[in-house]
Amino acid sequence: MPFIASNLSALSAANGFTFWHYRTTDSRTETEAAGYFAPAADRVRLGDILLVQAADGTTMLSVRAGNLTGAAVVLDTLGTPPTIQRSANLPFTLTLRTSAEARAITIDPMPNAVEPGASIPVGASILGSITNITFQLRNAAGTVIATQSSAVTNGRASTLFPAQASGGGYRILARNTADANHASLSAPFAIGMPPRLLNEDGGILLLEDGGQLLLF
Repeated sequence: MPFIASNLSALSAANGFTFWHYRTTDSRTETEAAGYFAPAADRVRLGDILLVQAADGTTMLSVRAGNLTGAAVVLDTLGTPPTIQRSANLPFTLTLRTSAEARAITIDPMPNAVEPGASIPVGASILGSITNITFQLRNAAGTVIATQSSAVTNGRASTLFPAQASGGGYRILARNTADANHASLSAPFAIGMPPRLLNEDGGILLLEDGGQLLLF
C-alpha cells in the first residue's frame, strides 16, 4: 500500500524540528524502503524524526538529505506503540497584601467590694473592628459562673451580672466573640459587706447610720 498523507501527523515541533507519527497497515520493511515517504517531502525536513507504527512493529526513522529516511531503530517488534509523555511548567506569581489593625479590650476598673444582693456592673472600652463582646464572671477557681453577651456601640460594651455569694477572687473575662484568642481579664474583686465608719459623739461610739455601738 502506498504512503497515506492523512496518516501522518505532527506530535511536537520546536526550533525547526518536528516529531512525526505515522500509522499504517504496511510492514516495517515497506515503510523503510527508499522513496516511501517521498510524497511528504513538502512537509518533513532534514533532521525530523518519524515514529512509524507499522503492521509488524514500531520503528523510529530519521529524515536525511533529499527527504529520504535513514536506518530504522526498531522500538517494538510486537507492534505495540511506545508511550510518549509531554509535560509543561506553568510559572505563576502570587502577591499577598496585608494591613495591620489595632484591636484592644480594656475592662473598666472593678470595685474593691460588691455588696451581696447587688448586681455587678461590667463595662469595657473597645478599640478596632470588634462588634460583639462576650463577658464571663469567674470565681477564684476560674470556673465560669455566668456569661453575658453585649454588642459594641461607640467603642463601648457593658452588661450586668446577678449578685453572687460573698467571697473573694472573682474576675471578669471580656472576649472578642469573633476571636476566641482575643480577650482581657480583670483584676480580682470581692463580694461582701464593705468596711463601715465609726463616729464619736461625747465619748460614745456611733455606727455609720447613727446607731450606738455598745462594747462589752
